[in-house]
Amino acid sequence: MSGIGKLGDFTVEQRVLIHLFEHPKKRSQWEGKHEQTQAGVSNAVGIARKHLPRTLKSLMAQDLVEVETRHVEGSKQRCRVYFLTPIGISAAESMRQGLASREISTDEGETTLGQFAGHDISFLHVLSHLTSENHYDPSMHDIKFDEDTPSVDLYRKVLHRAWNDGQITADERGMLDDISLHLGIEPDNVEKIESEVSSERVESPEQQTATYLEVLEVAWQDDFISDDEQAMLDSLARSLGLDSEYIAKVQLEWIILHS
Repeated sequence: MSGIGKLGDFTVEQRVLIHLFEHPKKRSQWEGKHEQTQAGVSNAVGIARKHLPRTLKSLMAQDLVEVETRHVEGSKQRCRVYFLTPIGISAAESMRQGLASREISTDEGETTLGQFAGHDISFLHVLSHLTSENHYDPSMHDIKFDEDTPSVDLYRKVLHRAWNDGQITADERGMLDDISLHLGIEPDNVEKIESEVSSERVESPEQQTATYLEVLEVAWQDDFISDDEQAMLDSLARSLGLDSEYIAKVQLEWIILHS
C-alpha cells in the first residue's frame, strides 16, 4: 500500500486519474488487471475501498472514467475494472505534465519527479514517499496491514463458515479467491489469515446469514450487483449451507431496504 507523503496535496479524484493513466485499457476485450479493480485503485490512491465507489461514480458522471467487466488474474469470476475515457486521459495527462516538472531530491541528488518515476515506480508511489522537503524517502513507512480492518474481519468470518465441514472444496476455494480479491486483501495476508482460522468452526445459522449480508454489502457499494458478483454470492450461500429461496428473499429485502 501507499504511504502518506504528498498524496494529501491531491484530491482522491485526481489520484484516481493519475493512477489509471498508468494502467490503460488492454487491447484484449477480456483481460483486466488488479490495479484497475476497486481494490487495486483504492490501494494505490491511499483510501479504504469502501470510500472509493462514490469517487468512481463522480468520475463516471463527468465522463472521465468508464467501467467494464473483465477477467482478472487470480479471480475465478470476472470483475469490474475501470479505465480512463479520452476526456479522462486528457485530464490525467495535463496533471502529469505539471507533476513531471516538480523538483525533488533523492539520495543520488536533485532531479524531477518525471525523470525519477518510471516503469517500475509510479507517480503516486513517489508522491507517497516524499517528505515535507520534497525528498524521496524509500524507507518511509507504508500503511501497514491491520488484522482488525473490516475487510480482514469479514474474510475471517467467511473462512469460518467455509471450514464448517472440515474441508474447503474447489468451488469454495474459487469463491474465497474472489472474495479476497474483492476485499483487496493481499495474497500473503490471505495465507496468514487462513492458517489462523483453519481449525475454527461457526455453526449458527444467524451468523451465516449475517456473513452473507456483509459480503452483499461490499458487492452493493456501487448500488449494483453484476452477474459475476451474484455468482460469487450464490457460491457463498451454498458454502454457508443457506437455502437458495431463503437467501434470495433475504437479499431482496436487504436491497429494498438499502436502495
